[in-house]
Amino acid sequence: MSTERLERIFYGLNDENLERLVREVLTEDLSVTEGGILERFESAAAEFFGARHAVAACNGTAALHMALFALDIQPDDEVIIPAYGYYAMALPVCLLGGVPIFCDVCADNFTVNVAEVEQAIGPRTRAVIAHQPWGCPADVRALKSLAQRHHLALISDSSHAHGTLWNDRPLGYYYDFVCTSFGKGKLISGGELGVVTCNDDRLRDRMLLYGHVNRVPQAFITAEYKHMHNSVGVKYRPHPFAMALALEQLQTYGERSQRLVENARRFEQGLSSVPGFQTFVTAREGSRVYWRIPVRVDTSALGPLESVLQRLQEQSCPVESKGGLLIPEHNALVNFYGVKTRRRFPVAQRLLSETLQVNAFALYDDKAVERTLAGFRVVANGKNPVGMASR
Repeated sequence: MSTERLERIFYGLNDENLERLVREVLTEDLSVTEGGILERFESAAAEFFGARHAVAACNGTAALHMALFALDIQPDDEVIIPAYGYYAMALPVCLLGGVPIFCDVCADNFTVNVAEVEQAIGPRTRAVIAHQPWGCPADVRALKSLAQRHHLALISDSSHAHGTLWNDRPLGYYYDFVCTSFGKGKLISGGELGVVTCNDDRLRDRMLLYGHVNRVPQAFITAEYKHMHNSVGVKYRPHPFAMALALEQLQTYGERSQRLVENARRFEQGLSSVPGFQTFVTAREGSRVYWRIPVRVDTSALGPLESVLQRLQEQSCPVESKGGLLIPEHNALVNFYGVKTRRRFPVAQRLLSETLQVNAFALYDDKAVERTLAGFRVVANGKNPVGMASR
């Protein structure tokens, strides 16, 4: 694999570091149950997200599943979830027999609408899952206040938001659980990897009880499950090489993330003067990161979203569409698990039909910011600039 391609998949990783990681991993037990890379990765992840504990998982969905099991979600228990996002936020709820209850999002940044969350709370509600879409933090101050008033657990899906802060504190300070994917292409990547953090000893032990075969009972902190011979759920441990890849990036993330944020902000500032396009806002208390840069398209001026996407791609802009379905429409939930909802989600639906995403990694080079802005200006003006032919 070329060094350039390697760095595009696992950002900041070069051939020399890769060879070193392989050698280090091969000196350890590849089926990790204690110590070694597992302990180093979980310790680094807990510190990174600002929590006491971290439990490694093979992917982000597994992390959510372990967190919901730790809360003892039972059949017919309800978990509130934003309608916009990845359907895996709802899937673990269904796997445990729970009921996902969906609510709309905020028009200015895709984050969950706290007022809608409060309206959706019922007698069976046990938890709220809030995502941090494209790296933009949800209003955790309002969410935390709501959760405390209604005695609900608060879970962050931080798969887009490695390093996002609220009032200069990591999200592990506020949420009962921070679940994340370190999958391929994420800001931090192990190829296929996840982690969940928490501050409660018992919740940490219950996650081990469910997902870490042969690591229990000896790894428990509390005495509640010491009598168990082994785990009671799915084997969700990750491969040690995935943890080694992600650990390497955790240790260099600050520098890389700062460059991404600076260039993404330069792009957003430049785009503010381009007619027909609009970027989204971040709450004053929030410090966001950039995995993708969502851009809202004025389809009444520029035409259908699909047409705008094609024209931007013809200008070699690193843009894509993550549109399609809202979570409540996904057939894995509707047809397979029988999830039904009578609510409508007009804001999420509108954003889905009007928003494109720019790959922030593709703007890592300063010149790429200007090239991409030039491409957006071409589409806005409806003509090609001199020396920049479509291809």
